[in-house]
Amino acid sequence: MRCPQCGHWNRASFPRCFKCGAVLPKEPAADQKPEAPNAGPAGKIYIQINEEGKATAAMDERDKLAQEMKELVARKQKGEIEQQRLRESGAKQGFAPTGRDVETLTGRTGAPFSQRISRSVNGEPVEGDVRPDAIPVVSTRVIDYDEYGDGPLQTPVKSKGKAKRYKTHRRFGFSRLLRTAALLIIVGVVLGAVYQFIARPILDNRNTEPLQERAIITPSILNDMPSHLVRIPGEEGQSIRIKEMKQSYLVVGGYATFEVPDYRWYEGAESVTQETVMATLTPYLQTGAGEEKPLEKISYEVEIPLSPLTLISPSSTFTEVSTALYQIQFEVAENSTVYIYRGAITEANKEDLSDLVNTRSGSLSLNVSVSAIGNNDITIVTRAQYYRENSMTITLYRAPQQITLNLAADIATRYTPQLVEDQSQPKDAKGNYPMIEPNMTVKGTTVTWANIEVISPYVNLDTTKVAATGEFSFEAVFDHFGDNVIEIHASAPGFETSVVKHTVYYVPVAAIYTRKAWDMDTQYTDYLNNSEKRIANTQIYLCEGTITQILSERPAMAILKLKKSPERTVLITNYSNDTWTVGAEYRIFADAYGLYNGAPWLSGRYTYKVN
Repeated sequence: MRCPQCGHWNRASFPRCFKCGAVLPKEPAADQKPEAPNAGPAGKIYIQINEEGKATAAMDERDKLAQEMKELVARKQKGEIEQQRLRESGAKQGFAPTGRDVETLTGRTGAPFSQRISRSVNGEPVEGDVRPDAIPVVSTRVIDYDEYGDGPLQTPVKSKGKAKRYKTHRRFGFSRLLRTAALLIIVGVVLGAVYQFIARPILDNRNTEPLQERAIITPSILNDMPSHLVRIPGEEGQSIRIKEMKQSYLVVGGYATFEVPDYRWYEGAESVTQETVMATLTPYLQTGAGEEKPLEKISYEVEIPLSPLTLISPSSTFTEVSTALYQIQFEVAENSTVYIYRGAITEANKEDLSDLVNTRSGSLSLNVSVSAIGNNDITIVTRAQYYRENSMTITLYRAPQQITLNLAADIATRYTPQLVEDQSQPKDAKGNYPMIEPNMTVKGTTVTWANIEVISPYVNLDTTKVAATGEFSFEAVFDHFGDNVIEIHASAPGFETSVVKHTVYYVPVAAIYTRKAWDMDTQYTDYLNNSEKRIANTQIYLCEGTITQILSERPAMAILKLKKSPERTVLITNYSNDTWTVGAEYRIFADAYGLYNGAPWLSGRYTYKVN
């Protein structure tokens, strides 16, 4: 505040002038609010009553806001009036009342502040600015600012009056660079350790396929037995030990290779019936220090082969029989155990034939009693070494009978008669009786009160002993080559007729059969043109050529390429006692049977191999 007496400027809080001691006028209080012109009432008061009947006074917010706006307008108007008064007062007394020039210092300068005191317009200090008894204060530091605005830089003033700056830290000094480098090295070491011991193992495990997938396992044959070839990957020269094999294997060419017999995984079991078994290998990686590092286990599935069991007679597991005694023939592997169950599979029906296996080289025969009750089941159970158990059930069907009718147990199923002299005929010019084929004699038994009737071709039926012993006999006549069915009926009043059918394979002796043969090379077209007639007459042919293909083993069927006409082929079913091989040349006597893919189909009876 300016003194009205001497014009000296004083603080607003001084009650008297600091220079002359005159009483200073009082300024209005800072917190005194000017009254707004035409200020109305503070606002309306609203009384609110809730559900409980309690009254509450409240002011409308809009009224409050309007009141504040009025006060703001009043303060603004008063401020404008005060600013106008100050401007008028200043205009009367002039600016900078001390009479000094205003000087603004910018930029860097080394001149002390005491040397840059502004002077008045006349070049002399203004009286009244400084009291005569005031103590001069000299600053020992020069405050300056750099051009980047980093703040004041103060340097002490030397005794000679020359100012020198204090040393400041360099932004890129050697010590800072050293600390930064050390920090980077520490961070790098920590990150390297994290990668080496944590991240890298995780990434290696993630990117590496399991040993189960990298190992190569393929089926193979070892000592004529099924096995598996196992190849485990590894680094060259490493040694891998297999716990189950009790042996170590060297890695050569990137793999440790070895073979494992399949029977190793089940040979110790007393009874093996499942089709497969899981094999598990436990590998260990052997280090140079003699230590062993366990690797992932390797598993694979092993199929257990069935013990060999081949049925020779009958030709199928279900057959109809007409005799009370039937012979079953089959083959098993040597050193096999063989059990026969007649009927239900129980210990009471069990028969052990294991002692006969090696004495007969695995070929066994069994005579079975067949009752006229329908199905008669015979079960064969065998197990060979290194194989799983195999079983076969053979059903012999014999129709139920009210009248007993049996054929002799020794009745043949294959008939090839030898020529005999027919003494009922006169001798020829050389004095010899003519040679004929004898018929097959069939014998049987029935009840004494039954009537016997033969349905199939026959001669010389004898029933004279039926009434006494039930025996009868006759001679069967076979009218075609191959299978011929003998059928006999036994009947009696009030009873159901019993029927017996017996199949006999008939073929004449080679001397008679072969002399009727036609050459297939020359009669090939005739066979195709007159196939129905040739089949009905079972015409015999000589087929000479080479076996090119075996179509089946049971029954044995093969394609033969004719020797004289290589472009022509025939299909032949082998009913002889010989076995054909592909590439061998044969002379086969066969009779007409049918057509196969536009070529003749014949039944071979006699085979002769051409050397």
